[in-house]
Amino acid sequence: MKTARLSLCALVVLVVSCCCARAEGGAGTDTTLLSLGSNDNGKRVAVAVGGAIEITLQTVGPQQYGAPKISSPAVRYESVALKMPQNPGGTTQVLRFQAVAEGETTIQLISINPENVFVVTIEVGPATPYVSKPPAPDQANTATWAKAWTNLRNDASQGFAPSRPKMTSAEVELVLANPGPSQETVTLIVLNSRGDPLVQVSKLVQAANCSHVVFTFPNGGLVLSRGQVYHLQLIGGNLFGWKYTEGGYKTGEASFNGKPLLPDRNGNFLFRTYGED
Repeated sequence: MKTARLSLCALVVLVVSCCCARAEGGAGTDTTLLSLGSNDNGKRVAVAVGGAIEITLQTVGPQQYGAPKISSPAVRYESVALKMPQNPGGTTQVLRFQAVAEGETTIQLISINPENVFVVTIEVGPATPYVSKPPAPDQANTATWAKAWTNLRNDASQGFAPSRPKMTSAEVELVLANPGPSQETVTLIVLNSRGDPLVQVSKLVQAANCSHVVFTFPNGGLVLSRGQVYHLQLIGGNLFGWKYTEGGYKTGEASFNGKPLLPDRNGNFLFRTYGED
């Protein structure tokens, strides 16, 4: 498996995928999803508390963009995903936000060119009685952790073979490994059996809340082939370590710097995937 060391882009602006604002919900999702694109620039849209917002935009040229500016705590920034394979002319990014409180907020995305600005106003209303089906667990390491971990600066990946045709999210278990800042960006990359990256999701993880970190995949999830081997690769700095165990998962194996994590026996990182049929 080849290593995917992709650039951890900042954030975005302008040009792109033409998706109109729409609310989506259904099996395998735990929120109502509001999907926005470049055609929604300048609009005012509504979402209920608990809903997710995805903004899909494509960069052009050098990726020199700042973080999203959010005018109120009604909406929280969650993660940014890169679509694969990347377009040589620019990267398509999907920024994910969560509506957490009633109120109004403006999300602003600005490129290095101040003329390129994407702005949307979000009206967050009361939570609705709509109850969607929770994501279904698929693959997981079920062993009890015995305090073993490896730093995220190493090339660490976990093989798995899905039993569901779509993977909506993945969860990893981290530990605070070293003293440092109160938060750090962690990136999860999903690769196929050839080592080709399928998606890259980056999020800011808090040191005080790192034991179970969930990465949600954009546009409803990744379509996978049942039984084929895929890999979860985790990239970060010195702050966190990825927990691992002996055994715990039989249809995949962890690797460390291109070699088996435990040379003489099966070793696996603590992970769980979720999906839908």
